[in-house]
Amino acid sequence: MDDLLNNLVGRWSLTGKMGDTALYQEVNAKWALRELFVEMRFSPLRVGEGGNPDYEALYLIGYDKKTGEYVLHLFDTFGVTSKPVPGIGVRKDNSVRFKFDYTVGPWFNTFTWDPAQRSWKNMITYERKDGSEGSFAVKELIPIP
Repeated sequence: MDDLLNNLVGRWSLTGKMGDTALYQEVNAKWALRELFVEMRFSPLRVGEGGNPDYEALYLIGYDKKTGEYVLHLFDTFGVTSKPVPGIGVRKDNSVRFKFDYTVGPWFNTFTWDPAQRSWKNMITYERKDGSEGSFAVKELIPIP
């Protein structure tokens, strides 16, 4: 069991923005598959408020002890693909930046744990054609007691 991933386990209130669109979700995370992965289920709350989409997602996040890399498998209501792309990341302090090598270019999903606040920041960015980075979404996960 990975100590950083163990901090994801629980029930979370997710708020943030995807562009100008407000995000309100509940996230339930638990260990799965003999504690090899943390399964995160994202469910929409307050659909339509501030443009909040009716979006659901399932993340499976694990740690590969052989390579020292984290792996993020992402499934969501954007649709089914016959060629899923895992995100691969390396831990730096309390953060993991997953890189997804999509055909349109690289995307990044960064999770940062704040032990003092016991909360997570989650940022999704992408690489533009000129090499600069664009912001897609900024989120915060606060524990639900």
